[in-house]
Order: sequence, then structure tokens, then C-alpha cells
Amino acid sequence: MKKKRLIFLGHILAWTFLIAFEVYRFNNYYYLFNYLSPQVKASGFNPFTFFLIFESSFFLVSIAAFYAAYFWIAPYLYPRFRWYRAALGLLGALVVTVITRYLVEFHIHLPFLHFDNYNGHPYGRYEYVKNCILYHDDYYLYGICVYVLMQSYRIRNQKIQAELAFLKSQTNPHFLFNTINDIYALTYQKSDDAPEALLKLSGMLRYSLYDGSADHVPLQRELNYLKDYLDLQRLGAKQKSYIQYSIEGDPGNLQITPLLLVPFLENIIKHGVTDQPDQPAQITLRIHHDKLCLTAVNEVKDQQKDQTGGIGLANVRRRLDLVYPNRHRFVISRENGKFHCQMEIQL
Repeated sequence: MKKKRLIFLGHILAWTFLIAFEVYRFNNYYYLFNYLSPQVKASGFNPFTFFLIFESSFFLVSIAAFYAAYFWIAPYLYPRFRWYRAALGLLGALVVTVITRYLVEFHIHLPFLHFDNYNGHPYGRYEYVKNCILYHDDYYLYGICVYVLMQSYRIRNQKIQAELAFLKSQTNPHFLFNTINDIYALTYQKSDDAPEALLKLSGMLRYSLYDGSADHVPLQRELNYLKDYLDLQRLGAKQKSYIQYSIEGDPGNLQITPLLLVPFLENIIKHGVTDQPDQPAQITLRIHHDKLCLTAVNEVKDQQKDQTGGIGLANVRRRLDLVYPNRHRFVISRENGKFHCQMEIQL
């Protein structure tokens, strides 16, 4: 709804600018003023008011031609060409243009401004229609071009949103099942940790289902989700999962695309060594002004020695390309048996 209002406002501003420019041009061109000076005097209006009424009303014809082409011709030219419907749309657009111009010239200009565009000379129907087409044909073209450009953008945006939705959906279901089993075990043992664990899982599911579909969410919520994920993973590992998690800086009011950070933790859990207290895996987040830097370091399991990250990190790279083009840095490297991953985002 908000996007539609912005588009509507954009159209209003564009036409207002065009009309204002024409009024300014007409009002300041001396030769044109001399040409119309008898009509201006006959109207009883001052030149500025005369040109304002004249141009605003005459632009109604251009507006009619533009939107007739936009709604009746262009949709049948792109993205799928249907010539017979486009021909009917063109015929309808011509009829609307001719009628609108007739109403403007003979029901606004003539009675209110005493302006006769034809100086009392009769004008044949064929010549009148031909003049309407030749004078406003560029606005038919503008309407078609604007429609094609907007539809191209919309189709591209839909493809991007569909791909983003698919990438977001590529979460590991094993974590959910394992966590439910762990909470069940705590409940069976009447552990005091069960209610808190269930509350965290509930919050994570709510975040994934509702906030996860948004374009952006507060960075603080994303960080809370990552912390809860780590706490529940430690619960499943009987507190024998050694992953250092630290945050430097204040997230403030910064926004981030949801579910972008958790793949780094998932990658450590799946591919890294997390059971060595003397060499824990590390996830460090640094926030400085509007820049977020994430560093993940972990030793690699023996059976994963030849891998350079799972599908989760590949999805992260693609999402960064789509959501933060030219505003991110993503580097993966291996050194001395350790997997290093660095991400920087200009939020």
C-alpha cells in the first residue's frame, strides 16, 4: 500500500513539474506572449493566470493520452504481445484523446479564456483527429515506455524476492527436531531449564515465521535470535559446545535483512570442531556507526578438510549480492587447519 502511494505521488509530482515548467516557459517567451496577447487581454486574466489555466487544462489531453496508452495499449505489448487487444486499446486511446481535447478547447478555453485555437475557421473532422494524434503521439510513446520500464523492474524485483524467499527457507530442520527432543528430555527430568528453553525456541520460531519474511528487521532482534540459537545448541550439547560469541558496539536503530547471521553459526556447528575448550570456535561482531563486521573462526573437522563452507554460506553470499550490492565484503579462507570467514556490511 505504501509503495502504491509513493508511485501515485511520483506521478502527481511529475505532472506538476511539467505543467509548472510550461507555464514558466509560456509566461517568459516574449514572442509567444505577443502571439497570444490579444487572447490574454480578451480573457480578462493577467498573463500568469491565463497561462496557468491554459496549460493546466491543455495538459489534461496529454495526461489522457499518456494513461490511455499506459493502461490500454502497453499491457498488451509487454511482457506478452497481443496485437489485437493492443489495436483495440490504441483505438480507445485515440477516442479518449480526441474527446478530451474537444472538451478542453470548446468547454474550457473558449468560454473561460475566450481563446479560439482555430480563429473561427471550420476544422474538418478528419483534420481534427489527425491533429490530435500528431500533437499527442509522443505521450502515447511515453506511456508505453514508462509501463514497460515499471513492469521490467517489477518482474525483476519479483524474481529477486522469490529467490530471497527460497534462500531464507534453506534452514537446517535438524536443529528444530533436536531442540524439541532436548526440551522434552528436560521436561521429563523436571529440569528448571525447560521453561526458559521452550520460551527461547518459541521466540525463535516466531522470529523465523513472522519477522523472517520482512525485508529488514532491527539488528538487535537478529542478534537476539543468534544468541538464543547458540544457547539452545549448547543445551543440546550438554554445555560441551565451546563457541565464543562476542559483540562490540551498539546496534542502536540499525536494520538488517533477517536470518542473515545464523548460517555462520550453523556452519561452525556442522563443519567445525566445537568440543575443545582450549581452542574454541569464535564468532565476533563489531558495530561501528552503520557498518557491521562479522568474523567467524573455527577448526575444521577431519572429514571436512577439503570443503570451503556449506550451502548456508553460499546462500549468504547470494543474499548479500541481492540485498547489499556494492555495500558488502565477504571473504572465506583457510589457514593452518582453521576456517576463516569475514563479512562486512554497510547497513
